[in-house]
Amino acid sequence: MEPLALSSVYDFRSMPASNKAGVLFGMGMTERQGGSDVRANTTLAEPVAGGGRGKEYLLTGHKWFCSAPMCDAFLILAQAPAGLSCFLLPRWRPDGTRNAFHLLRLKDKLGNRSNASSEVEFRRASARLVGEEGRGIPTIMEMVRHTRLDCVLGSAASMRKAVAEATHHAAHRSAFGRRLIDQPLMRNVLADLCLESEAATTLAIRLAHAFDRSTEDAREQKFARIATAIAKYWITKRAPAVVAEALECLGGNGYVEESSLPRLYRDAPLNSLWEGAGNVQCLDVLRAGAKGSQHRRSSGARD
Repeated sequence: MEPLALSSVYDFRSMPASNKAGVLFGMGMTERQGGSDVRANTTLAEPVAGGGRGKEYLLTGHKWFCSAPMCDAFLILAQAPAGLSCFLLPRWRPDGTRNAFHLLRLKDKLGNRSNASSEVEFRRASARLVGEEGRGIPTIMEMVRHTRLDCVLGSAASMRKAVAEATHHAAHRSAFGRRLIDQPLMRNVLADLCLESEAATTLAIRLAHAFDRSTEDAREQKFARIATAIAKYWITKRAPAVVAEALECLGGNGYVEESSLPRLYRDAPLNSLWEGAGNVQCLDVLRAGAKGSQHRRSSGARD
């Protein structure tokens, strides 16, 4: 399935992946009773023939948030005999029948409405173990870290879009005898917005560079480990404020739906919630720091 996942073709047809020109992957981690505390998950994974890496399991349970439910396969966390594990659950079984993946409802979200989120249920759904049993969180975190990078890039792009709208409006709108961009107070506001957008863009690109280099550079790998959580925390927190300020630069024009800013404003808080809210990112930094200190002590290095 990997070549199809790397395809640039969007094939929306609902059919087995082997018949498609390109496939998409979603994920399901959180459940009603635990939220971000995925160790509280109750979805069960029953091995079909002894289990093991790449082997078939039957999943029974639910996911409170399943991203992009139209996808062809999903990374799912479930409790296997050895503990919480990661599974690849396809929409279709190998024999061409539909898998026991049941869509209960689509979430009625504040924003990001064109990107579906759902609540789903599994009734002995066929899935394959990814990695080792009991190592579900470290396995799926490889994907989560990349999704957090996407949150950083998306929020930086939203800030840049909002600032572009504000500066364009100010450059062409006249009020009190001058263009808005020539009014000192407006220039101060726009300068602050531009500076914040540039800072977010610079950090996002630096982080993306660390991801590109992390497989061959240990320093970049360590930087990415910490900077991903920090960048996601800070940039996604700042995005709603930047978009709101940019909207105000347009005045009433920015508040009507003919403008692009109302949708941008509704979408802006999303990335601070996706893949762990701010407190989860802070805990992640503390965990990474603690592991680093333990490694230094065990190797005899000084703090």
